[in-house]
Amino acid sequence: MIWEKYTIRTTTKDAEIVSALLTDYGINDVQIENNVQLTDEELNQMYADFVKELPEDDGTCFINFFLEAQDGETPEDRKKRIEQIKEGLSQDQEMFGLDPMEFSSETMDSEDWENKWKEYFKPFTVDDILIKPTWESIPEGISCKYLIEIDPGMAFGTGMHETTRLCLRGIGKYMKEGDRVLDLGCGSGILSIGALKKGASYADAVDIDPQATQVAAENFASNSIPEEDYCIHTGNILNDDSLKEMFAKEPYDIVLANILADVIEPLSAEVHLYLKSGGYFISSGIIDMKEQLIVDAVKANPELEFIAVETDGEWRSVVARRK
Repeated sequence: MIWEKYTIRTTTKDAEIVSALLTDYGINDVQIENNVQLTDEELNQMYADFVKELPEDDGTCFINFFLEAQDGETPEDRKKRIEQIKEGLSQDQEMFGLDPMEFSSETMDSEDWENKWKEYFKPFTVDDILIKPTWESIPEGISCKYLIEIDPGMAFGTGMHETTRLCLRGIGKYMKEGDRVLDLGCGSGILSIGALKKGASYADAVDIDPQATQVAAENFASNSIPEEDYCIHTGNILNDDSLKEMFAKEPYDIVLANILADVIEPLSAEVHLYLKSGGYFISSGIIDMKEQLIVDAVKANPELEFIAVETDGEWRSVVARRK
């Protein structure tokens, strides 16, 4: 699918009104790029665990929007549509006293977006595990005890991110042969697959994204995991009562949650319901600035015993045990 990306160079002070004006021309979704620093209050409210460090703000702002070719639309039609938007914004500029705007565009192929990253995903090891893309061969001279083959598609989980590595190492450290595993926010399925390869007897893998669970199913098959050894579910453990009831019926030895700190925090209050006595809760996806948030959440649950914080770069894994 071919898309045209359009960029309006404006100023940070005009960004909000320019974005609003674009809706008058049928552009309802925009992407804003600027170097305005976030306040502490905004950082605390963000539903994310990674915030890119920004350079000094110079007052410049870029507003991006994308247009897909409409049925029967010719290049000339597209050009006319954009010229109408430019003309309208030019009139708005005079009316509202906006700073001058500059337009630019580039053609983008969605197939390139979906496949370009594969050039950078090569086989690598995490301790005794060799993780290999399904389209790559095993490199000569590399020998590991366990092999995981992954095609993450559009789901999270190649194994290369620090948070995934932390969980894989947690599995190696805390899981025993024959353990049952619950993988919350499974993404590509890499953690469940790793646990099963290392001797887990069964794994339930859960994600809120149907695309992720489809990818996970394909990866389980690629790794020749017997179907009776796992089950994949689509849903949100925090608000899906049927999932809660299902997973609480037969508690697990290991619960994995490589998600976000803002999801792990409320999960920490109820994760004991899904753990056997002595079972481990291994959480990750936690940026260093939110480490204490999760440690405090774990310690606030009287059913859990805080065990450790594991570190990989700026990322943290918080481990607890069911009393």
